[in-house]
Amino acid sequence: MTKLVTLTAALLCVLTLAGCKAEVTTKSGPDTISQSDLEQQLAEGTTPDEKGATVTATCAGDLVLKVDATQDCHLEVGEESADVHVTVTSTEGDGDFDVTPYLPAERVADTIQSTLTDKGYAIDSVECDDELLGVVDEKVTCTALPEETGGQLEATVSSVDGLFVNFHIEAVS
Repeated sequence: MTKLVTLTAALLCVLTLAGCKAEVTTKSGPDTISQSDLEQQLAEGTTPDEKGATVTATCAGDLVLKVDATQDCHLEVGEESADVHVTVTSTEGDGDFDVTPYLPAERVADTIQSTLTDKGYAIDSVECDDELLGVVDEKVTCTALPEETGGQLEATVSSVDGLFVNFHIEAVS
């Protein structure tokens, strides 16, 4: 790979999820938080940076009320969007959950390809092995093609602010 220096790539999801924790007040049964209740809690708990922006949440289904159970959800906040994993942290009372943003593999790949192309690298495609969890120091390995100007890259989360995930990339081979 030709002298690829560390680059910083950021997704422009400048959103704030209030505290990244929520307490669910309603359940659809003794062992689940209904999809609609979960979506409502996420939408109500998200404070957009843009005044008056509409917030909607779409989840894949109900959330089992069991510690460490997870559900994936997608948030639309005004013109921006973000994906989150919702994880149950407590089943006491009505239950509590944490919300962790993540970047799907395709989104990481698209951001890397765009960043490298903007820096003058001739990159045809980028593929990443997995999603990038919005936790500082989390990593994912990606491959940029063609090999002559691309190669193995590692994307590492450098900061997380609400739903905003910032990562840098560097060559690993």
